[in-house]
Amino acid sequence: MMANSASGESVIERVVKIMDAFSKGQPWLPLKDLVRITGMSSSTVHRLAMDLEANGLLERNAAGEFGVGMKMWELASRSNPLEEFRRRGLPFLEGVHAAVREHVALSIPDVETNSVLYLERLDRHGTVMNLAEVAGRLDIHTTSSGMAMMAHMPGWVQDRFLAGTLGKTTPATETDPARLRKNLALIRERGYARLVGVLVSENTAYSVPVFGQGQAVIGAISVVVPSVDEDAGLILPVLVAAGRGLSRTMGAERRPYGSRPWLSHANQE
Repeated sequence: MMANSASGESVIERVVKIMDAFSKGQPWLPLKDLVRITGMSSSTVHRLAMDLEANGLLERNAAGEFGVGMKMWELASRSNPLEEFRRRGLPFLEGVHAAVREHVALSIPDVETNSVLYLERLDRHGTVMNLAEVAGRLDIHTTSSGMAMMAHMPGWVQDRFLAGTLGKTTPATETDPARLRKNLALIRERGYARLVGVLVSENTAYSVPVFGQGQAVIGAISVVVPSVDEDAGLILPVLVAAGRGLSRTMGAERRPYGSRPWLSHANQE
């Protein structure tokens, strides 16, 4: 049986807390910060961090700060279905990026936390703000990719999502469950999601779902563009073709993305 701490946490749960403390903004952390972020005792964090370092899951820099070790990347990349999806999706992202020259991203849904996890992104060369960082998460209702994926989830998943807490990121963020449900139906009908000013006020975002075996939705490809530069006639055909192509690569059967959705372009607030 796995030993639990006085707080009732297992060793695995405590290790996950340590690994989860690191981020793109904080790739290296001194022991005192690991203690502060995890809320565990200094002796527990020190013991576990030293064990993780000894096994290559953590490493230390010249300043004695801890960071995620090479062994963690190796284990995560080995026979990992997410890495396989990212690898197969990258050529399609590159094709979209070459055509539209805007921010392009590949993501997957996490319905347990009502969030979107970004696996890959290609940047637009410019100053427009895009919050979709690789290995970062955003709330489903604040992103076009999240809404494109949720639109094709089973009804009970949608019900649980709409019953959850939905916060605003900008004044344009829709949080009303009834209106969100209508938006999901519209996305299913069109085959794509378009959100204007929802995550960043100055941006418009488009996404199409990616399907896998059994026609289950497994991800999304998105394009984010400054609203002043928006060109749906260019973006949508390229994006739809990429979504279809990656879906077939991932084992989906042929299925339409709406009826020529780029011809039914309209705001989705």
